[in-house]
Amino acid sequence: MALAPDIPAPRGDLGLFPPEREIPVDEKLSWDIIIRLRKWALRSHLSRRRLVACVRAARGSLRDLSPDALRAEAQARGVRLGQGPLTARGLADVMATVDEALYRARGFTFHDNQLQAGLVMASGHFAEMATGEGKTLTATLPIAVHALVGCGVHVVTVNDYLAQRDAEEVTPILGQLGLSVGCVLHDMDLEQKRAAYACNVTYCANKELVFDYLKERARWDRPSPLAYRLQLSGLGEEFRGTPPLVQALDFVLIDEADSVLIDEANIPLILTEPVDDTLSEAFVAQAIDLVARAPDDVWESADALGYRGLRPEALSRLIDGLADPSPEWQSLAIAEEMISKARLAQDKFIRDVHYIIAEDKIVLVDAQTGRPTPDRTLPWGVQQVIEYREGLEISSNRAVIAKQSFQNYFCRYHKLAGMSGTLREVRQELTKTYATPVARIPSNRPVIRKRLLRRLFTSTEDKIDWAIARAEEMASLGRPVLIGVSSVLLSEQASAALSAIGRDHDVLNARRPEQEADIVASAGRAGRVTVVTNMAGRGTDIKLPPEVKAAGGLHVIILDALESSRLERQLFGRSGRQGDPGSYDVAHALDEVELQRILGAGTRRLIAALLRLSERLTVPLHFHYVEWSRRRLERHRRRRRWKLLKSEEKRNDLLVFTRAG
Repeated sequence: MALAPDIPAPRGDLGLFPPEREIPVDEKLSWDIIIRLRKWALRSHLSRRRLVACVRAARGSLRDLSPDALRAEAQARGVRLGQGPLTARGLADVMATVDEALYRARGFTFHDNQLQAGLVMASGHFAEMATGEGKTLTATLPIAVHALVGCGVHVVTVNDYLAQRDAEEVTPILGQLGLSVGCVLHDMDLEQKRAAYACNVTYCANKELVFDYLKERARWDRPSPLAYRLQLSGLGEEFRGTPPLVQALDFVLIDEADSVLIDEANIPLILTEPVDDTLSEAFVAQAIDLVARAPDDVWESADALGYRGLRPEALSRLIDGLADPSPEWQSLAIAEEMISKARLAQDKFIRDVHYIIAEDKIVLVDAQTGRPTPDRTLPWGVQQVIEYREGLEISSNRAVIAKQSFQNYFCRYHKLAGMSGTLREVRQELTKTYATPVARIPSNRPVIRKRLLRRLFTSTEDKIDWAIARAEEMASLGRPVLIGVSSVLLSEQASAALSAIGRDHDVLNARRPEQEADIVASAGRAGRVTVVTNMAGRGTDIKLPPEVKAAGGLHVIILDALESSRLERQLFGRSGRQGDPGSYDVAHALDEVELQRILGAGTRRLIAALLRLSERLTVPLHFHYVEWSRRRLERHRRRRRWKLLKSEEKRNDLLVFTRAG
């Protein structure tokens, strides 16, 4: 990761500029004061105004150039930019060609706030742009700047659907500048992926990129940096004829940066292979039964995230109570681990909330995106417990080949930038962990979205009944309605309630990912009701016809206590985009699964009692307390992410030492 804002220098013939860089945490914390000042100067309002003025002044000056001449001019300006330190004026020269390319491809030019975002991202910042401000098109500015200089550019988003959609949208623009665009998808074969990674700009999902990187490093057991550089340049033998699939880690631009770098930072990406070592069904069944009937005093108090471990002195007592223990119970280490995993599966994994069953397999549902993740599995023990519980075949154990976290991987790039509509809450962690400050970008037009109602119910049934009536009310006004929930289960309950009253509607959840494009395309029609999970939260642009805008725009009903306020902002941010009218409601039920993760049982009972006394006073108190609890949980998660990063860096140091020896 480049700590300086400048463009990464091109590699020489021998590849002596390392293809990737690892920066210890301590180095990230001690930036040079000059680098800090330069980054501050580039993101300052003065630099932003200067760049916008320069690009505006240049508009029309390139209009008479032929397509070939425009490409040649863009390439020449890119070469000049790479020959010195990065300045707002130098960036403006290159961005003027991107502005012209956008005009030729789409018939309009960049807004001033998009040019400002292009400046801060090109200088190595995260840009917080409000939802609906055109982040996909804005990204072409820093992308083109670095690609024209000759850097390898990876554009990372949260799933294949968004990667393919964005790549298709920017290809005509970047093509005007002579830049090729590739898109890596999960179902591609090796040669298709190799061709996509060889393009000037490569769009891909975060998991796909890191897994491709892991597979290559596992294949070659990660040679030493010098040997690796020689192999990349063609002087080494090991990679001759088959260069690494993922290379040129020069510049990465991350869309929905908080989702990729924060929400998924605790999830290690693990490359595994099956081993002939399967747990017996009797052992798994006995562990489930032990957990179900174990008294409360054998468990430790819950930690800040709600996990309860087994008291060490209680293990033998539980095993002695088994009538016919399977052989695995003879190992106390395996026994303790299995009981803990069975308890975790019981408390934390609910069908149609955290996973679904598809083709007789467990398919996890991503809590942040609401999407199915068929290639992701749970840790040893938890996976087998859930499979037995659901009557599925118990999978074999798997041996770890390679492991990588998103935190560690993205720190290998020489320069990192990103964008999202919800960075405010995590700006300090992003700056601390990735040495990349956050810059806030003003909206092009004032946001006129309104929050209308906040409601609190004692039961999910009452909450759904209210939401259906509210949706009918808004739809009768000619407004489209988006009912947002956190789980497949609740989306299907809401769908059943809508069907019961004869309301035509769509459902977008993890069971129907292939229909996403069609459902989103029709969600903005007058009177349309759409039930969505978090799948519709990030990157979803719902187009509104003029009559819908005149009726008040899209109305969003958030029907769950989402895990973080950022997820909530993403969901209600589907309305009121680019100055359009819009509104939203929020409703919670005290018995809902998501709220149980945020509030303890005693707190929920107290709120229920207060609700019976005074709804007017209790509802705002409840929502303030939920927000406070979210911030407290986020602090605990932040500490866990930091510990994970530190431990991974120590592990890497030990591995390097071991190989060197």
